[in-house]
Amino acid sequence: MTGEIFLAGESMQQLQVGHPLIHLGYAFEISSREVAMEALGLAATCYSDLHKYLDDPKYSNKPKLYETSSPLEILAKVNSDKEFDDLFDNPGGDNMTVVFRDHEERLLHHWNAWHLVDPTKQFEDSQQAAAAMLIASGRTGYDFFIVHLLTTSHAIRILIPLIPPKFHINLLKQWWLVTLAIYIAQLRPKLDTDGIKNYDLKGRNWTWIQEQAVKGKHSLDAHYVKAVRALQEAAKTWGDKDEFYLKAAVKFADEFSSWGGFGESEERFEVQQNH
Repeated sequence: MTGEIFLAGESMQQLQVGHPLIHLGYAFEISSREVAMEALGLAATCYSDLHKYLDDPKYSNKPKLYETSSPLEILAKVNSDKEFDDLFDNPGGDNMTVVFRDHEERLLHHWNAWHLVDPTKQFEDSQQAAAAMLIASGRTGYDFFIVHLLTTSHAIRILIPLIPPKFHINLLKQWWLVTLAIYIAQLRPKLDTDGIKNYDLKGRNWTWIQEQAVKGKHSLDAHYVKAVRALQEAAKTWGDKDEFYLKAAVKFADEFSSWGGFGESEERFEVQQNH
């Protein structure tokens, strides 16, 4: 069932943001039967066929043109891949359809390059990559679709200890497939982890972050709050070498004004509401 829970979506936009998985993670985290029913309702009523990439071995058994254990290295290769140059004039939810329809082979080429030799360490690396993607998107306005890569990653962290081990790798691979597709659809913002590590905190810490989340001008924006909380929980989970997650959270909280990443033809979401 994990494939359908993550890859479900009433429309391509809902598919992208992974709300069934996010809700299920929160349901277990706060022990809420009501939120769990929301998650299972989304999974039951919103469906796509993208789970075929996990179900059918022909998609993952393709010859590999390169292989690495680093998600950041793969994202760098995707960023420089000329096949994805000039695909779209603008970011937006509809782009993901084009990525799968017209560039499936190249997408799977990068998806299959992730060699999972140490799943725990590589999940840690993937959470750092999700944080880096969010911060990279801030150059043009923090991306509403990319932030969900961070919050779905948080949900996976909650659920992994609670689901049978045989589903762990597939769940992570599902997340990685959609992550790559969204990264391409949202115009591949260039990641700069050194820029995060070198960010000047100016004395701000997690207490400052918590104040912004609870009392700041964006405290009623659920996605803003979920983003900074996901960063704090990642720091607690892995330790925060170089204060990477703290610096990412402070930079995000300091610079955020509104969500971007929507296509010209898309109606803007009411992102302040709890979705």
